[in-house]
Parts: sequence; structure tokens; C-alpha cells
Amino acid sequence: GAQIMAASPTDVTFGYKHSPRPFHKQARPAAKAAGAAGKQGKFFEMHDKIFENYRTLNDEIYAKWAAELGLNVDQFNTDFASKETQAFIDKEMAEARAVGVRGTPTIFINGKKPQGRSFQLYKGIIDEQLKAKKAG
Repeated sequence: GAQIMAASPTDVTFGYKHSPRPFHKQARPAAKAAGAAGKQGKFFEMHDKIFENYRTLNDEIYAKWAAELGLNVDQFNTDFASKETQAFIDKEMAEARAVGVRGTPTIFINGKKPQGRSFQLYKGIIDEQLKAKKAG
């Protein structure tokens, strides 16, 4: 996501949907942590910490990272535990299932799922879409 945004910062909007995998017991808490951090403008920073440390996730680590990111930890803990955050994650999981997401990450560009995974592939598709839009 960051690579694509850096390559086309004014032309591309990056959207993110949570789809925690049921077999990973920390998947849902991690999604809630990213969502709670997002309420204070640090979604991607928390997201990056989670992915860099996905093998060692535990229930205590999220508040520690919130502090490291300069978040209001009390607010983070409240948002992390809120029914609203849980409902948001549940809604996003249902949306992911509805469009056939089976694994993470799954990338869609303008609603279409590319056949493969690479920065070059994604950039090529985006460049084609932008050319078509400008020509259209």
C-alpha cells in the first residue's frame, strides 16, 4: 500500500478493510488495535507494528505500542474495548466474505482482483486505469 501511494500520491486513494483470519487467535484483537489507533490518526503506524511483529502478538502489547506511537492510551484502551469497534470489525469481515476474500492480504484495484501479487503488476494496472480516465 505505501509503495503504491508513494508512486501515485495524488491519483490513488488507498482503502483498507479488516478481515482477521479465524485461525489466528490474535487476528481480531490486532484488527481492533489498528481500528482504535485509527481513531487517533495512527492506523497505518499500528498496522505496521502488528505486521512486523505478527508472530509475537499478545493482549498486553497493543497498549504498549499505543504509548510508543504517542496515543492517548486511556482513549486507545476505551476504543479497543468498545462495542462500536467490534461492530465495525464484524461489518468489514462480512463485506470481505461477500466479495470472496479468502486470505490476507487481498488487493482490489477499482473493484477488480489482480491475478498475482507484485508492485509492478499493481502499478501497471493503476497506470492503465489512470490513462483511460484521462482519455475518457
